[in-house]
Amino acid sequence: MTYLIWALLALLAFGTPATSGAAMAPSEVIGVNAGGQAQALRGQPYVALGDSISAGRFGTTQPQTFPFVVAQRLGMQLDLIARSGTKAAWGVQQVAAVNAAHPALVTIELGTNDVGFNTDPDAFAAQYDALVAGVSAPNRQVLCVGSWLPSQVFDQLIQSACERHGGTFVSLDGFYHVGGFHAADGGASYLGRTDWFHPGDQGHAAIAAAIVAALGAGPPPVIGPPLVAAPPGDVIRTHPY
Repeated sequence: MTYLIWALLALLAFGTPATSGAAMAPSEVIGVNAGGQAQALRGQPYVALGDSISAGRFGTTQPQTFPFVVAQRLGMQLDLIARSGTKAAWGVQQVAAVNAAHPALVTIELGTNDVGFNTDPDAFAAQYDALVAGVSAPNRQVLCVGSWLPSQVFDQLIQSACERHGGTFVSLDGFYHVGGFHAADGGASYLGRTDWFHPGDQGHAAIAAAIVAALGAGPPPVIGPPLVAAPPGDVIRTHPY
């Protein structure tokens, strides 16, 4: 009897002992904890519209690139509309293709090449506004991802246009200056030899985490530590793609 009393007291003090078992995958955790906004997206079409980063440069494998990670984390069906070297003007031409997919979620990852090739900010603002307006629709989440190549001017234009049409801005501020977010210069990927400019697996994971966090379905990525200086191979500022 005394033993049973002590056992009961221990149970009340420390709680029920944890049971062992397989660790839950991130998608399973999100399925339990995500808000209604993310839950409503499960099983729905997702369009990732963008440039070379959306196209997969330079994840080691395609499932490690941010559009595929987002689709997996949210349980969505991915429709990838992306091409290397593209700018906001190209995105406007894809509005019909985006709408034809009837997506519940659209991510727009454009602007990096506009920054790198010095697109006129006024022209970019008009193009990006037309793009967001064109893909916005009732019961559709539109997330506008900031430029990978740092630019406060272009990020402000992206954010303004996005929020004006009811979308959500996803900042990549600080990402470019984290060495671990970049691919290795001359490494291997499913798209061939990598360069330092584009995100590697950690960079793609961080972009995906920022998008998922914006939907209330996961924590934001940890940003840091920053680079002391960019490596000498950082030629993308003159030749982005």
